[in-house]
Amino acid sequence: METAYQKVKVHNELEWCQVTDLSTKEKIEKLLLKHRVSYFVKWEKPKLFSNDKFGTCIFCVNQLQKETAEEAIAELADEIRGKIRFINRKVDKTFY
Repeated sequence: METAYQKVKVHNELEWCQVTDLSTKEKIEKLLLKHRVSYFVKWEKPKLFSNDKFGTCIFCVNQLQKETAEEAIAELADEIRGKIRFINRKVDKTFY
């Protein structure tokens, strides 16, 4: 017997913020874990002639946890928050 939930696909992730610094990425991860915010990270490779070796890290969070994530980021110093670019757009790919 199938449950009613097996055919329902929920796709409510947001590309929330973008970071190009590894230490900032680690600080954001620690804060999100501390506040129990579910997230996943997408990596964009650096451009061909870019001096950037790290690339770009995009944090994606659930729409329902966006406010909690923003409250968590408020704990960071202004200097670190200046390195974060907020995107707030719907993830355009389906991963299943």
